[in-house]
Amino acid sequence: MVFFDVNVTAELLIQKLKLEKPIAEYSISTCRTIGLRTMTTYFKDIDKVWIDKEDSRNYLEHQYELFYKDDPSLVWRWKIIRRSAELLVYFATTGNVNMPSLPRWSKRDCLLYIKPTNEQLEENDNIYGLTWRTRKALNKFEYADRTLNYYDSSGFLKILEAYKQEECDIYSRKINATLVLEAQKRVLEGKQDRFQAIRKAVALLDEFHRYGTLNPSRLCSFDSDNLSPIFESLMDEYANDAILSGKLRPYTADTAKSIIKGFLTTLEKHRFYSFEKMTLSITSAILIETAENHYKAGAAALIHYMRDFFKYLYEYKHIENDLSVAIPKMAAPAEKVYQGFSDNEIRQLLAAVDRTTFVGKRDYAIMMLATQTGLRAIDIGNLRRSDIDWHKQEIHVIQSKTGKPLILTLEVESGNAIFDYLINARQKCPLPNVFLCSNYPLRAIQRSTINGIVKKYLKIAGIKLSKHQRCGLHGFRRALGTRLLESGTPAQLLSQLLGHSRINSAKPYMSASENELKKCCLSLTFKETSGNLL
Repeated sequence: MVFFDVNVTAELLIQKLKLEKPIAEYSISTCRTIGLRTMTTYFKDIDKVWIDKEDSRNYLEHQYELFYKDDPSLVWRWKIIRRSAELLVYFATTGNVNMPSLPRWSKRDCLLYIKPTNEQLEENDNIYGLTWRTRKALNKFEYADRTLNYYDSSGFLKILEAYKQEECDIYSRKINATLVLEAQKRVLEGKQDRFQAIRKAVALLDEFHRYGTLNPSRLCSFDSDNLSPIFESLMDEYANDAILSGKLRPYTADTAKSIIKGFLTTLEKHRFYSFEKMTLSITSAILIETAENHYKAGAAALIHYMRDFFKYLYEYKHIENDLSVAIPKMAAPAEKVYQGFSDNEIRQLLAAVDRTTFVGKRDYAIMMLATQTGLRAIDIGNLRRSDIDWHKQEIHVIQSKTGKPLILTLEVESGNAIFDYLINARQKCPLPNVFLCSNYPLRAIQRSTINGIVKKYLKIAGIKLSKHQRCGLHGFRRALGTRLLESGTPAQLLSQLLGHSRINSAKPYMSASENELKKCCLSLTFKETSGNLL
């Protein structure tokens, strides 16, 4: 073991650096004023002059702890302190100042670097296994070492320390939300410069916990429009409770969350990150602003879901006052009748698709299926390969909106389009869904993506819709309903075909048998092919 006088060796090191100049003069000055001076002062305070490599390691462990307590954003200062100490030991041992690059810092007892057990790694909800897997996935992307170190030291480590303090090893959005909120408060109080690292780490953990992977398209920057974890957690709790109690179905719960998020986003713009200081007047003012900016055409839905949301928060003691009383009652709005696509518009949309490409084959199959069945976007996204009975030429689905089963005839055109996509374009993937996203990671296509597909081809085809027309996939569904009514289809039969939960959605008429329902489908007036299904 090599012992050396820390003060003398520090002076000799500076002289050697000035003589050989392996680094810039500015870096030499920084090494002396911040790095070595901090180190010599530390050992002077504990009345220690002669030290060895182990003493230097203990010193760095101590400085690392101070670095966390004072301000994690000052990562640059910690790097100077560490490199100066490591350089001093290297110089004392070898007499050389050309030290190689340092490996990533690892505390001997750091929670980040203690590998979880196999059981912890296999359990999706275990915070230690989840953090380990998330960091491994993050390391696969081309991030600079300093960025990864920053996420580790100011993000993931903080999270693990919080769980250890709470004596909890199960993933909890509440713990994560509280951690970020506290960091936000320190920033607002001027006690900390930034909190992006902890916020980013929480977002990455949440994404990996949900999907088992990280999407590289979302890693470059953190979406500043994302809700604070406190709001995000409460919104998710409300939606999950509503689904479990049967109040909302998953499809409707997503709509409710989208509407509530609009309100909470507006709330955050006014620097409210919790409901602690919320009053009835503030709630009413934010609601009006949200309706003006986001929900001019859907104010009734905003009022309904926000009132229900606040009732839930009050019932479960998340807020002290029942803020739902600040939300006014609203008369039922006059029903707006939206038109579907015309025959000519449907022709143009289908013709606009380049069916020679992988994406084109998928998009054509989706729109043809919507044209001939009237399926909702979410049900097309959820459609599994096992839902298609090729021999009977039928599609069997459980509707996301109503939870009711539906049997539809698989027409030749849509059947051939789907078959072409599955055989020639769909990427090999164990997922049961028929339609997948075109970019990695492979996953089932979402409702928003499907509606975006229709909007894309509306633009390509040069179709300008009137204000009374739906611009997404629902335009095909409206077109189907209109055609069936015009052909004399009874309203009850139409209601069953389109999967309505209530008969008054199409006005009550005569009942229909299952066989009649299965036979009922839209026959296009512009068929290009005929014959048997491939």
